[in-house]
Amino acid sequence: MFVIIGSCLLIGTTRREKKWIGGTGGLLAVIFIVGSQIVKLQSGFFDSRTRESLELVGQWVLPCFFVLGLYILGMINYRMFKAAFQKTSWQRWGMIGLDILVSFLYIWAGGFVIFVIAFMYFPFAP
Repeated sequence: MFVIIGSCLLIGTTRREKKWIGGTGGLLAVIFIVGSQIVKLQSGFFDSRTRESLELVGQWVLPCFFVLGLYILGMINYRMFKAAFQKTSWQRWGMIGLDILVSFLYIWAGGFVIFVIAFMYFPFAP
């Protein structure tokens, strides 16, 4: 999902932006995937899914998901501000207002998704 959203946000950018922004996103994705597999292997997640192994994996997944989410939000803001500064004055402020609205909606939805992920890895009820 991260790769699909990130790739869509890179459409229409310059070659240099694709290299730096896309490369950073690719590096973050590889770190997340490799790191989560290492943590799963070391915690015994593949052998038996115990509460302890789920919590160890969750301690890795939740912060990484938060970082990847902030990266996507930064990409959205970068693209919207870049588009806003190519408009006239009154359209520019409309685009900036739209960016603020999209950011609030993204943060609200991200909070809900983080709750769901936390519930999957950290059991709240016995």
